[in-house]
Amino acid sequence: SRSHAVLQLALCRRAAARPAARGRRPPAGREEEEEFCEVGRMSFIDLAGTERGAATLFCHDKERQLEGAEINKSLLALKECIRGLDAGKSHVPFRGSKLTEVLRDSFV
Repeated sequence: SRSHAVLQLALCRRAAARPAARGRRPPAGREEEEEFCEVGRMSFIDLAGTERGAATLFCHDKERQLEGAEINKSLLALKECIRGLDAGKSHVPFRGSKLTEVLRDSFV
């Protein structure tokens, strides 16, 4: 199957430890709870290739045609988000596809 692939790595560091909350028992041998703070994120994206409409129209496999249409739809949504951010628009259509929703934090 052809699809986009997204790998996100969250970079975290330990924040200052704080006393355990009331009513909760800390893990054995520990009097404080550790907290982690996200300090950065790296996203690696492998975009599925764009499909020419003419190439998929003559394909007899209906599933392949629908797959090509979904790929194009998500690439178009990504393009619209980039255009909206570049133009400084107040509304950027991140909900246009799952891909743009996943990458929303990377844009803002």
